[in-house]
Amino acid sequence: MQKNSYETLEKKHKLIFLAGIFDGEGSFGIWSKGKNRKKEFACTIEMVDKDTLLKFKDMFGGQLFPCKISKAHHTPTWRWRQNGYRGFQIMDKMIEFMSQRRQEKYYVAKRDKISGTSRYAHIQKTSGN
Repeated sequence: MQKNSYETLEKKHKLIFLAGIFDGEGSFGIWSKGKNRKKEFACTIEMVDKDTLLKFKDMFGGQLFPCKISKAHHTPTWRWRQNGYRGFQIMDKMIEFMSQRRQEKYYVAKRDKISGTSRYAHIQKTSGN
């Protein structure tokens, strides 16, 4: 099987590539997994291209699973997700390669989560972001 160009990239360039995909297709925030459940930070991407999401799983770990098909004519999609502290670690690696809008949103979410619990206090940036 022929290797694609992604497979020949150095790790930093793979990270930049994945950050670009996440910047366009991904989402992150502080959500609960249901009513009356604790809120948790998560980063996630849902898309048709399972092979692309496998790159996220290979680089960062996390979960990869098929999504429910809501209508028969919809194309099946897959979702990659990482919750909690590991989600923050992943975003910390990618955020510098993302748009200013994403960076601002991330630092607000990070600040809000950290200020709401001491559990994440050790990951706050010293710059105050």
